Amino acid sequence: CRMRQALVLALLHGWTADAWQGEGQHTSDQDLNALVDPNNVPDQTWPATTAEDSHKAWPMGRQPELLAAWPVRDGQIAMCWQSQVLRDIHDGWPGQCVGLAVVQAPTVEKCRISCTNKPRCPVWQFNPGQIEGGCWQGQGYHCNKRNGFSTVQFSGGQRIQHGSVRVVKQMAGIEVHNLRLIGKLSDSDQRDDIARCRELCHSDILCQYWQYGRDGCQVEDPAYSSVQYPLTLEGGASVTSSYAKSVVAGEFIQHYCPPRSQQRDRTSLRTEKLDPLGSYANWRFVPYAILVSLFILMFVCLAFCVLDQKENAFLSEVQHIDAATSPAMPSRSSRPSEVAPAQAPLQMQLASLPQRIFSSRPMPPVPMGVRTPGAPIMLAACPRR
Repeated sequence: CRMRQALVLALLHGWTADAWQGEGQHTSDQDLNALVDPNNVPDQTWPATTAEDSHKAWPMGRQPELLAAWPVRDGQIAMCWQSQVLRDIHDGWPGQCVGLAVVQAPTVEKCRISCTNKPRCPVWQFNPGQIEGGCWQGQGYHCNKRNGFSTVQFSGGQRIQHGSVRVVKQMAGIEVHNLRLIGKLSDSDQRDDIARCRELCHSDILCQYWQYGRDGCQVEDPAYSSVQYPLTLEGGASVTSSYAKSVVAGEFIQHYCPPRSQQRDRTSLRTEKLDPLGSYANWRFVPYAILVSLFILMFVCLAFCVLDQKENAFLSEVQHIDAATSPAMPSRSSRPSEVAPAQAPLQMQLASLPQRIFSSRPMPPVPMGVRTPGAPIMLAACPRR
């Protein structure tokens, strides 16, 4: 009993399952077959008045414990190779469940695989309109009308049963204490409500008991409360209460994972690795965007430098032509030699580029062949002879 409580507490504190490859099970195939033997059912005296009598009601001399037939590896619940879809949005299931938590899975397919690989994931849904990933997983309650909240458009969603389920005993007419009340699940007939209640328990490997009475659906949830083990009529259940008389359906079930020898399809499930950046995964592209912007800026600056160099070369050529053809100017021999003005450093030229390009003020006229920094080239017309 202490081992069972320790296992449940560890599960509630966030233990996750490693992928099970069919090795390291806590029971051999022979022990598993004995646990899930169809003949291993209690007699009519269960639940009895005392714990000893409740154990004696079983052929193996002991009531099966929680997860007794489920593989556990390294102290953690292992993944079962077998799973089946109970409900699917694409088959008409509303899938408007509450009680889910957001999980990092950027696509609908990765969301589905992630839930299939987790034995503690009964329901998954994907909302494509959510910015930080729209994968939601969890128990999933009130999936028909979202318990009064506004509906959401999902692109995918399923309720999954992990492993197989063995119905050990029908529990109609028996009230099991400490179950979680879910209530009415739909406005349809009672048979459909009972079927949905059954699926709630069958899809949760920690649920052994479910019942449907006057208040609606009730299921076992160790996160809510613990059901007595072994189940007795002293504090754990009742067959005489008014509510027990209203219970029209219920089961005590056992979740188990069949041996790999029963697996027909040897295809294995992929294990998706979560991104360590979490919700900031898209920020990894920011450094690349900055680097590309710097390269573009560098090429623009080089282009301006080349244009400026060509402009200076053209100016120099014009000055030489003007000096050779202008009659008003003294001859080369009579004029004192002029020293070409030195070019400004490259840094000053780059600093003046914005003013020279985007300045809207008109530049003052300058003498022919002379150019001030930032002024356009101005040539005087040659007089006719």
